[in-house]
Amino acid sequence: MTSRPVLPGKGLTAFVLLSALACNDIHAASGTLEEVLVTARKRSESMQDIPIAVSAISADDLRDRGISNTSELTKSVPSLEIRKGQANQIYIRGIGERTGFARVDPTVGVYLDDLFLPRSDGQLLDTVDIRSIQVLRGPQGTLFGKNTTGGAMVVSLLKPDDSDDAYVELGLGNYAMNRLKAGINIPISDHFYSRAAINITKDDGYLEDIGPSGNTASNDRQSLLLQTRWEPSENFTLDTQAFLGKIREMMTGTTCTVPNKNALYYQGLWVAHSGDTDPSNPRAFQENCDANSRARLGDLKTNLGEKPRLGKDLDTLLLAATAEWQLSESLNLKTVIGLRGEKEGPIHASDPDGGPALWTSYINTEDSDRRSYSFEVQLNGDAIGQRLRYTVGFFAMQETNTENFSTSNAFRGIDAQTLAEIAASSNPTQPLPGGTVPLVGFIGAPLVVSDFDLENSTGALFAQASFDISEQLELTLGYRITAEQRHSELSTTEADMDAIGQQLTLGGLFGPGASGFYPYLGPLRWLDDPVGLANQIFTDADGDALIDYPLDPDSTRSEMREETFRQSTPMVSLAYNLPDHWLADAPINSAMFYATWSRGFKSGFFEPRGVDGLQRIEPEVVTNHELGFKIDAFDRSVRLNGAVYAMDFEDQQLISVGADSAQNVVVVFGNAGQSEIRGSELELLWLPTIQLQINASLSINNYRYTEFSELDLQSAVLGREEIVDRSKETFPVSPDKSAAIGAQYTWSGDYGLIISRLDLSYKSEIFYGFDPGSYAAFKNDPAMAGQPAYHLLDARLSWQNSEGDLSLSAWVKNLSDERYRIGVVAVADSSGVYNEGWGEPRMFGIDLRQEF
Repeated sequence: MTSRPVLPGKGLTAFVLLSALACNDIHAASGTLEEVLVTARKRSESMQDIPIAVSAISADDLRDRGISNTSELTKSVPSLEIRKGQANQIYIRGIGERTGFARVDPTVGVYLDDLFLPRSDGQLLDTVDIRSIQVLRGPQGTLFGKNTTGGAMVVSLLKPDDSDDAYVELGLGNYAMNRLKAGINIPISDHFYSRAAINITKDDGYLEDIGPSGNTASNDRQSLLLQTRWEPSENFTLDTQAFLGKIREMMTGTTCTVPNKNALYYQGLWVAHSGDTDPSNPRAFQENCDANSRARLGDLKTNLGEKPRLGKDLDTLLLAATAEWQLSESLNLKTVIGLRGEKEGPIHASDPDGGPALWTSYINTEDSDRRSYSFEVQLNGDAIGQRLRYTVGFFAMQETNTENFSTSNAFRGIDAQTLAEIAASSNPTQPLPGGTVPLVGFIGAPLVVSDFDLENSTGALFAQASFDISEQLELTLGYRITAEQRHSELSTTEADMDAIGQQLTLGGLFGPGASGFYPYLGPLRWLDDPVGLANQIFTDADGDALIDYPLDPDSTRSEMREETFRQSTPMVSLAYNLPDHWLADAPINSAMFYATWSRGFKSGFFEPRGVDGLQRIEPEVVTNHELGFKIDAFDRSVRLNGAVYAMDFEDQQLISVGADSAQNVVVVFGNAGQSEIRGSELELLWLPTIQLQINASLSINNYRYTEFSELDLQSAVLGREEIVDRSKETFPVSPDKSAAIGAQYTWSGDYGLIISRLDLSYKSEIFYGFDPGSYAAFKNDPAMAGQPAYHLLDARLSWQNSEGDLSLSAWVKNLSDERYRIGVVAVADSSGVYNEGWGEPRMFGIDLRQEF
């Protein structure tokens, strides 16, 4: 059966169904799908036998698809979104964490050979020495537990053995990309083996900064992985690993658009900036943004001004040991011990004005140190002739983090008429042409330096058991009790306002201040650009993107809060396999249907809210109802898996823009009272012939808040309390619909194998905003606060010699050179800009792999 190509979207649903029907024409030459083993329930099982929505990708699949980093899985795994940047953002079914702040946990748990990785910065792994990757969708609150309200990603490594196998991979591509991967087994004795692997990935970056920083969006990662395996007997194995990682990258520079001119820092408060000479017609804000706009700069360019480099410097050391004892034929004991240390260098975290000017900056100015120690015990067994299979265990982790965060604001201007209206808690009106008396001061604090010390302790007991009620019916019950203690210490120091005032008024151009604003006394008033004159007095001489205001040591405040958050997360699942005699004459070889009810939990924490100090953020709890099926058909040449689910959240943790009790604008976490996800997923793998493989996926999700309200930002800044209902908004970062289709064809002959592959992926509209104004702009035009629907096409052509130990591949990613945004954030109500990060343009190169 042949047909014209079907583009993703509604057409992919038809494609999946038509593909399944078309399998009636499959002949004897069709291929047979291999059994895929997964460890989603802490034991090796067939993927088709477990009642969990899981995608498994082997090392061969990763190479065939040209996936060199786990972030690329977002193109093909349903309901998975991964965004690289300052904070690696992993979302499953619309649930993720987008800041990377140490005080808040990610919502997708990442595990490396049973070892939990608690922070998002080191989670996106280059696919070196990886045996397989499993993506578990939906809350995994029983066996995995910590931070898995969205799901889990389980990465398994190749293990040392008694062979002397080795490989080397070399890659070259445009933008000066070069990559080296290598691995080798080194047997030490009959019972002790070792393995070493390295990865080096570098390129010059594809986004040019016309300022001093040079290219951005560059990669520069180096890692070394050492493993050992000791097998003194058939019943005992000890695995160890040591990972050293070094990252020295330039993050993606952004361009700027203004989705809302009525933002606080623009016409909401009629604020003037450096360069403005008429308060009734402020233009400098828009001009600053336009100076860093794609329309002004052209394609793949950014203008970051004289700010420090957008570097990401991260050093990682990971040590782990896993011991397994086969205590009897039916009982296995596993222990996992891990130590992890990371140091992250200073990062220019955010530029709220969006342009090259140094008006507002959020900076991590000091190194951030992170340490974690974990210990897990798992007892896996079976009984009653293996009809009962169970896992019980204990998990403990101690984690410490330091985090420095500083903000600075330049002088802004307000007309005397406007300031009087603000003082009366009224929405200011447009000033008179030319204005009255110019006043310069600050919207928010000039400089705040914050230091966090965080200590998290986690303990959990868990148990899960599966019982075969009959040959066809399996019942699974699970329960986990978790206690997470959060200890947070915050120290803040602010600018010395008296010293700033004395220095500003010293030259006689500015009079004594009132309410933090100083009148300009020059003869031409607004025509003199008084805001620009004030900002010339205070500069950034040391180049750290923080304006050099004097700090007031007497303003230092310290606060400590501690609490233990406790939660139980049960689950129950019922799975039914169709009897063999039902399928004797049917095209279906096996079919399993399941129903699952489960809960997930993410700990609460303490969030700094400006002058109000540390505020308690409630824990996030999700309840999932899921129905699914897994089918192999047509002599096991077709595999079709799917699920429908309803997920209900209580107190979902979200970041937004608000105001503290002193009317300062703050970007903070909070809780949405109730939210829900209704969705469905399909995955298809089809071998029409031995030479041809087709895979497809589709996910459709409806995200919405059902109880979510907060103070209107402008009203809060003006001292009024007005509530905004945000219950109709969608979730950020995740598209409602995503789809993928891939086709791979293999020719064989005396020359070896030639493998061609095409992959087409599709994403519907994606929202990248923080606040209601951004959502309003997004609904009017997705490009103003998000990304319109888009698709990407990748192609790969490989040759492999007859011996199978040498291969050469030519590849192109984003063949059509699509331009698409990968974030970063729109804040239309406060700063009024959308900082747009751009995804990779057309990338191409060659890979060479030699096995020994």
